[in-house]
Amino acid sequence: MIRELEKARQLKAKLRTGAPCFGAQIALGDPAVAEIFGRAGFDWLVVDTEHSANNAVTLRAMLQAGAHTEAAVLGRPVRLDADEIRRFLDLGAQGILCPFVNTGEEARRLVEACRYPPVGIRGYGPRRAGVYGFDADEYFQHANEALVCFAIIEAESAVRNIDEIVSEDGIDGITIGPMDLSISLNVFKQFEHPTYLAAVDRVRSACHKAGKAMGTGCYSLEHARRCAKAGDSLLLVGGDDIFLANESRRWLEALRAN
Repeated sequence: MIRELEKARQLKAKLRTGAPCFGAQIALGDPAVAEIFGRAGFDWLVVDTEHSANNAVTLRAMLQAGAHTEAAVLGRPVRLDADEIRRFLDLGAQGILCPFVNTGEEARRLVEACRYPPVGIRGYGPRRAGVYGFDADEYFQHANEALVCFAIIEAESAVRNIDEIVSEDGIDGITIGPMDLSISLNVFKQFEHPTYLAAVDRVRSACHKAGKAMGTGCYSLEHARRCAKAGDSLLLVGGDDIFLANESRRWLEALRAN
C-alpha cells in the first residue's frame, strides 16, 4: 500500500461524510512548515506555487516532510497546466488544488490532467510518486481513483458556470477563492455584500446538488466556524505566513499594551 495514495483516499472518504476537513496553505519555503502543520492535525495541506516562491523542488521537500504526518499534501499550480500538474503528481502530490477553473471544459481538462489514459492525458513517469520504481506498478494501478482533484472558484464566470463545473466526473470538491472572487464581482473584500453572498450561495447549492465537497478560503476564525456550521467541508483556514504574521502582531500588541 502506497501511503500517499491512502492519505488521498482517507481525505476523500472524510469529505464524503460531510465532516469539515481543515486545510492550511504553505507559502514559505521551509519543509518544517509541512511537518508542523501535519503534526498539528490539519487534514490537508496545499503547497502554493501560484503566489509564492515555491516550485517543484520545494514542493518535493514539503511532500517528503509531510509524509511523516497524517495530512494529505496537495500542489497548487500557477495555472491549469497539464505539464505542471503532471510534474506535481509525479513528485508524489496526493492531489491538485487548481486556480481559476471557470468553465465545465476547464474542469474536464483539470480532471484529464490528473488521470492516466484512457480517461485522462497524464504521461507516465511517477518518480517519487511510485517510490522511485519500487511501487510504480501499484501506483499506476490505483492513482486514477485515489488522487484528489479540487477546483478553485475565483471569477464571476465560474459562478455562472458552476453547475457544469461540479457535474464533471472526477472533480472531488470546490473551494472559493474569496479575494479574487470579490474582485471579479467588483466588491473587493466586501464579504458580507449581497452580491458576494449570493455567489457563495449559488456555488454551495450546486455542490450540494451534485454531491461534491464545498469549501472556501476562510478569512477569519469566525468565518471558518460559520462555514463549517453551514455544512462546508473543504475549508482552507489559513497559512504559514498569515499565522506567523497574526501571532507576531498579537504578541507584540499584548506586550506593548502593558
